[in-house]
Amino acid sequence: MRTTALQKCRNFTSSSSSSSPSSPHPILLLLEEEARCTRRRVDLRALHALSLSSGALRHRFAASRLLDALLRQCAAAPAAYTAAVFDSLHQPDAYTWNAFIAAQSRRRSPPAASLQLYFRMRTAVAAPPTGYTFALLAKACAAGPPPAAVAEGKLLHGQMMKCGVELAAVVRNSLMAMYCGMGLLQDARKLFDESPSPDPIPWNTMISAYGKNGELREAWSLLERMPHRNLISWSAMIDGCVRCGEHSQALTLFKNMQVNGGGLLPDAVAVVSALTACTHLGDLHYGRWLHLLALRRRLSPAENPQLAAALGDMYCKCGSLEAALQVFAAVPFPDVVLCNVMISGLALHGRGPAALELFRRMIAAGAPPPDGSTFVAVLRACAHSGLVREGREAFAAMAELGVERHREHYGCLADLLARAGMVEEAEKVVSSMPMEPEAAQWGAVAAGCRSHWSTAVGERVGRRMISLEPKDPGRYVQMANAYAAAGRWEEAAAARAAMEGWELGRRWGGASWSWSPVVVEVVEVAEEEMGGWLSPATATATATPSGR
Repeated sequence: MRTTALQKCRNFTSSSSSSSPSSPHPILLLLEEEARCTRRRVDLRALHALSLSSGALRHRFAASRLLDALLRQCAAAPAAYTAAVFDSLHQPDAYTWNAFIAAQSRRRSPPAASLQLYFRMRTAVAAPPTGYTFALLAKACAAGPPPAAVAEGKLLHGQMMKCGVELAAVVRNSLMAMYCGMGLLQDARKLFDESPSPDPIPWNTMISAYGKNGELREAWSLLERMPHRNLISWSAMIDGCVRCGEHSQALTLFKNMQVNGGGLLPDAVAVVSALTACTHLGDLHYGRWLHLLALRRRLSPAENPQLAAALGDMYCKCGSLEAALQVFAAVPFPDVVLCNVMISGLALHGRGPAALELFRRMIAAGAPPPDGSTFVAVLRACAHSGLVREGREAFAAMAELGVERHREHYGCLADLLARAGMVEEAEKVVSSMPMEPEAAQWGAVAAGCRSHWSTAVGERVGRRMISLEPKDPGRYVQMANAYAAAGRWEEAAAARAAMEGWELGRRWGGASWSWSPVVVEVVEVAEEEMGGWLSPATATATATPSGR
């Protein structure tokens, strides 16, 4: 069929006798074949060249389908190329405009670029904007960087009102999702309250947004008021509890969904959220039950990357590394998230060399390609296993593989060197960072200084940390402890005096109670002393005889 279709394309002419605007075009045969046959990819650029030479782009529907296929298959093509293809079309229809706007969004272009296309579309008499156009634009604005995206989203809202499409369900729902994505929950709630439709989509959107923004009370209030709760509603609420640290409540909701939810059976999204809660609670028993539930529901980790990663993470952090390895072995083509989970899990269980071997297999296979999180996991594995040379090689490999280095990577390398006693080299790593170091990176060096009694480096690093976080009492305590360990008592006292000058030492972090028939004794210990540095001068004891 492919050869026949190509031959028809070559023989095609743009004369009116050859084809009418509504007749099938040979290009469509190739595109349909390309959609059916996953093992054979049509050379769309060659087809584009053939379309230009034959005049096929004047056939509106065929040209629209060709452009859509180009935009989807040639995602890595230069933006100028796809823009030139679009500009060469004669009076593109609404479908073509929408396809091009969607492509801009997939490329993560600024929302302003999509809005420019919208204003061009408004001037095209043959293709006025549709409700789907506004939905695409709202999605593009939600993905844009603030605060410019907020202004562009407000502009888009005004255009919707001007065109009279704001009341359409698809437009209102997309606008609500846009405001939720920007964190403008009050604007989204106003649209929700004005919506007359009992459609569950806006309910689910608001419940999910409240959960993601830590407003569980509002999310729960909506869930209770919802006329017809569905699986998405329950899953959004469970996910919100997990995000807010209410892990026990998340598991309770997971049970209630099946008991009180009208017989709802959990899908992969709900199971993943419940597994995340088990991971934080360290509940291996419940996690195993969820694994069995997923298998009974025919939710295979081999076919669901998120489920596989959640299972692997749960087993690793709940102490069952062998079960995690079995999950990993059952996935024929693990993605980068699952590989990162396993590298971190192997390191957590003291198997740094095995974690490094998995990383090397990733590099050798070329799939999945490692990302920034992969190298964080590898560097931490090397740090906890004392693999200094291997850690340096992994850090150098980031540049070779085109993976951008962030603060966390420099901090991990500094931690690796500091743990190995190379505190001066660790200090140089942090000092030479291309971005401004934060207290977390200096803290990795400071920890090595305490372990290896490097007072000089510790003093320099401590002063840097105090300059970054002058109101953090822990920084002064670290300095005082370093001075005290070196026998420099005057400097230790000065560090504590500086902390008291900021009035940072007056917050009480704990109290121990000792009951007696005669005496009730209360010993209050300042928060900064909970780290292990305690002297009689920093504890207050009060004894009160009974009956007085």
